Amino acid sequence: MSIPRRRFLQSAAALGVAPAFAQAAAAAGVTDLAVGSIGHSIAHFPLYVGAQQGFFQQNGVDIGKVTEFSTGALVGTAVTAGSLDIGSSVITDVFSLAKAGRSVKILSVSANSYYIDIVASKAFLQATKLTEKSSIADKIRAMRGKNIGVTGPGSGTEALVLYLLKLGSIDKTRDVQLVNVGANIPAVLATLRSGRVDLVSFAWPLGQQAQVEDIGETFISPARGDLPEMTHEIQGVVYTTQDEIDKKRAAIVGFIRGYAKACTMILKDPVHTRELLKGFYPNLDPKALDLTLDVYRSTSVSSNPMPSEVGFLRAIKFHQAAGLISEPYSYNDIIATKVIADAVGKR
Repeated sequence: MSIPRRRFLQSAAALGVAPAFAQAAAAAGVTDLAVGSIGHSIAHFPLYVGAQQGFFQQNGVDIGKVTEFSTGALVGTAVTAGSLDIGSSVITDVFSLAKAGRSVKILSVSANSYYIDIVASKAFLQATKLTEKSSIADKIRAMRGKNIGVTGPGSGTEALVLYLLKLGSIDKTRDVQLVNVGANIPAVLATLRSGRVDLVSFAWPLGQQAQVEDIGETFISPARGDLPEMTHEIQGVVYTTQDEIDKKRAAIVGFIRGYAKACTMILKDPVHTRELLKGFYPNLDPKALDLTLDVYRSTSVSSNPMPSEVGFLRAIKFHQAAGLISEPYSYNDIIATKVIADAVGKR
């Protein structure tokens, strides 16, 4: 696919960067990087923070306006086609690209937990009489015969559903109906409210907003410990290709440094971070915003861009169990360790 670069670029002024700072950055020489994400989940928040606070500009990079795609597969296609320099989605997409023979490299983790939940409609919960405290076995059994929403085929949302179905010996084609609902949060909430789906697999903050609007509840959540084997499993990532690293290594290093600074601020300054999150989610209910920020800060954010090997290994095992990959990809083959080390060393 071909996406004109002008669609990705945005002036520093439009990002809220002070004019004097923008002029100084331009004089110092700033490299434009085209960045895209899947939907508008909390895992992409560091991109927003880094742009709003000028962290990328301070490190010689302008990421412009992040372009949102309806599926992670489209993000991966744009990255490998060269229309995007960097993609922000889930590690499922990275493994899919590696499986296709693409030289894809993870630059940082955006979520050190599986930030996708299974959200159940009020009608489903009333019919099954299950609650958050019900056993995982009972919850999985209740998925049989239901319509389950996912963002799309091959996505991280589908991966979680496939994993759960395998745990419960439920046939994905005969025993359930998977419904592609896309990545637009208001539209997905409407689908859950209407009863078109009984459950939906989706990233934060959909579950939090569903709870506040009394549409449904978070039913199964790896991040809160419902699936112990998935604790601290790497899920959200930002990535590029080896070709892009070879062409723009200095800019990639600058991007990682700016990204890490944004993550550090999210961890250390919750008050300012909440104000920024209001800008990122202008239509999100304040209670849902607080719930989302709390779970994201407590389970997913790290100031260190270097992915943990334990978290990577758990992601490998999960995707093998879900039937999405067969071979155990090497940590050093997938993670851009040398580039990340350069970025960390220069902070």
